[in-house]
Amino acid sequence: MAEPMVPYVKLPSFEECQEMFKDYFDLKREDGILQVTMKTGDKPMHWSGGAHRAMSQLSRMISLDHDNEIIIWTHKGDNWMQDYDYDGWQRYSDERFQHQYFDDMNLIKNMIFDLDVPTIGAIPGPGFHWDSAILCDITVAAPDCTFEDPHLDLGMVSGDGMGMLLQHLIGTKKASYLMYLGGQINAQTACEWGLISEIAPKGQVVERAWEIARIIKEAPYEARTITSYLAKRPLEKLIASDMKMNSFAEMFSTMCQINKGSLGNDDDEQVDEKYMTPYWSWRCDDASNDELQKPRKLEQFKNARKTAKKWFDETYPNAKY
Repeated sequence: MAEPMVPYVKLPSFEECQEMFKDYFDLKREDGILQVTMKTGDKPMHWSGGAHRAMSQLSRMISLDHDNEIIIWTHKGDNWMQDYDYDGWQRYSDERFQHQYFDDMNLIKNMIFDLDVPTIGAIPGPGFHWDSAILCDITVAAPDCTFEDPHLDLGMVSGDGMGMLLQHLIGTKKASYLMYLGGQINAQTACEWGLISEIAPKGQVVERAWEIARIIKEAPYEARTITSYLAKRPLEKLIASDMKMNSFAEMFSTMCQINKGSLGNDDDEQVDEKYMTPYWSWRCDDASNDELQKPRKLEQFKNARKTAKKWFDETYPNAKY
């Protein structure tokens, strides 16, 4: 046969992709099943501006490789991410528009519009920013997982997709309750309400995700791939309709706080990203269950940041944040 005038575009190989994203993700592929494991260096993922951006960059990149037939999205260690990289936000203030407009949007959008194959989220334990795992077609979680939307607790508007997903998956009233009061639900409630698909034993969540992936892999490639489109279609319509408005709402609220001079320290009206480790570590620990998983009281809400900081300083006296 005659040769074409020019060859196909050469995309990065799987090995090159592994190298490109090695600081933020471990990539492992077996029989067409790709496991994406979030991390920071050799540690569990510490949330940063770089991690925020890398998530949407990776989802777009792996979508171009048709050898990735099923994707498992998980996190290094026994839990989901619970820490922030205190020094990982230097560029964020200078690139706030790009981070909040492009990165916030693409982190959510790419998981649905770019990953045109079956996706499985595997949440090994409690943590924040669970949206990437919830955006997957199927989500498996450990029994100690908790779910919440505490943006308002931190002086923020929930416009990065978490509130939008809660409204869509668990209903308007339940979502509003979590968004306003900053409360928390456990894994059993999350499964009953439709936020996750299944609870797997602690330490076996990723293994269960692989078993589900292999079950899906038994179906014909074309059938399972087209089924993934139907699975994602409700979220495609939601994102096209609402995501930009949600993103704009959070951006506008943040700019109001910047204009007032009330964003940048851990005691300002809106807490800056780098100061959130004590707060999130407390929320992910059983120490906060009595306060967060029961109807919240006014004094609890008013003192939540102080309570979290005091607990963190006592629990991790030498930690930097």
